[in-house]
Amino acid sequence: MNSTGLYVHIPFCVKKCSYCSFYSIECDEMLVTRFRSMLCAEMERKAAGVNIGTVYAGGGTPTILPPEFWSGFLSTLDEIADTSDVLEITIETNPGAVLPEALAEFRKAGFNRLSIGIQSFDSRELETLSRIHSPDQAIITFNHARDAGFQNIGIDLIYGIPGQTPDNWQSNLKKAIELSPEHISCYELSIENGTPIADLVNNGELSKPTEEHCREMYFLADEYLKAAGYLHYEVSNYARVDENISRHNSSYWNRTPYIGLGPSAHSFDGRRTRSWNVCEIDEYLSLIEHDRSPVEETEELDSQEIALEMLMLGLRWQAGVDIEEIEMKTGLRMNEQYLDRMIGSGRIQVSDSRILPTTEGMLFADGDAANLIEVSEV
Repeated sequence: MNSTGLYVHIPFCVKKCSYCSFYSIECDEMLVTRFRSMLCAEMERKAAGVNIGTVYAGGGTPTILPPEFWSGFLSTLDEIADTSDVLEITIETNPGAVLPEALAEFRKAGFNRLSIGIQSFDSRELETLSRIHSPDQAIITFNHARDAGFQNIGIDLIYGIPGQTPDNWQSNLKKAIELSPEHISCYELSIENGTPIADLVNNGELSKPTEEHCREMYFLADEYLKAAGYLHYEVSNYARVDENISRHNSSYWNRTPYIGLGPSAHSFDGRRTRSWNVCEIDEYLSLIEHDRSPVEETEELDSQEIALEMLMLGLRWQAGVDIEEIEMKTGLRMNEQYLDRMIGSGRIQVSDSRILPTTEGMLFADGDAANLIEVSEV
């Protein structure tokens, strides 16, 4: 992709989930009103004249902002940027946080892909995660989305929830397959410090499944979803067919440029420069209201950081990574002995200069990436 991705972070939720470490706050109408205006101002500052390839509204719960806002937002984007190449415009939502009639309006506003944060079809697991919906509401929301005209729907599931067993996870997978979404994401629960669920785990009130059970759940997802016809194209992601692969998320994995809008959103120039916005919404709004940039910090990646990033990202998805390209771009040599160990262990396959991770190998992306880099120059 030669175009740039646009990520829009909406920091508002109906209720903060116990495991969520992303920046979000419970909905405040006064803040929402100010935010809508400032978000558009930031877009005009950053996206004017840019060739946009994908748009992704995440959060938080982006459908808290009404369809008429998004219709205007996307129309403004068409006016200030080159959107002739845009094929995928995604919005996230959650069961229990969007009305059926609103889904049809979001579709009319221009969104052609919907991502639903179902997370689990088990009521006890949903309670542990502090989700606001029931298993029935998850199914109803999915069906309403179909009725609203969404033909490209992704759902998110979480495994490794405290108290969850491989059998529970298998049941979740079967129910997901019955809905037949175009895309399924299966994320292992990460217990992040500072979240309510981390406090419960640290205090011994909850116990996360063992590493062995989480590994078993990872392979259960691979087995069941592949058998149902899904392509396991990234460590946590499955698509019905190639056309259903998340184009926007793929831009992260292949280091395509992207622009981030909203509090805490990150941007990348596709080469070596990354930046991120201030986190707190009050500071974000104040900066833009005073015609100042909301960017908090910018960093320049050195050659070793670029090589590590290319390897870590490439080893997480089916397309893999080209070693010769890394060496050419960074001047760093790959550790041939360690590469041979990866091949011998069955974690990767090699096609010319490209290394392709196996299902097993995707789990070792971070460690393998670090061990593959030699500091000496080519």
